[in-house]
Amino acid sequence: MGHHYTTRRWNLSWLIPVVLVTSLFATFSWAGNVVKISSLLSNPESYQSRIVRVTGVVIDDPQVKRLKRWTDNVNKCVQFFTVQDETGSILAAYEVSCSGAMDLLRIRDSVTLEARLERKAGGAGQLNVLEVVSKMAKS
Repeated sequence: MGHHYTTRRWNLSWLIPVVLVTSLFATFSWAGNVVKISSLLSNPESYQSRIVRVTGVVIDDPQVKRLKRWTDNVNKCVQFFTVQDETGSILAAYEVSCSGAMDLLRIRDSVTLEARLERKAGGAGQLNVLEVVSKMAKS
């Protein structure tokens, strides 16, 4: 009587989708955490060029500047403003439509921003806003 050995093959095809889904949720949950402005200001190296979410109030009258890119001769408008939470304030820049006022921020708007922290010369940082996640106008 001969011994019959069976070989077991592991099917790991399920592993790739599980890893992808897990990493996707990890990215969203990290981006969804609100960072205090004092953390950005006290430890800017940790947040340099990373996407962060900040919640606060627009405390100054936002200024819109029209910029012309010389490379492709395209106009773009950038709105500069200061956002403040209970721990501090920081300058922010948000690209807006040059043709309308629909997406403009106003003083005293409560906002949640998804932005990338960029350090400027001298150590001061600026938020380059990728998306205004929420905006509520103060009456």
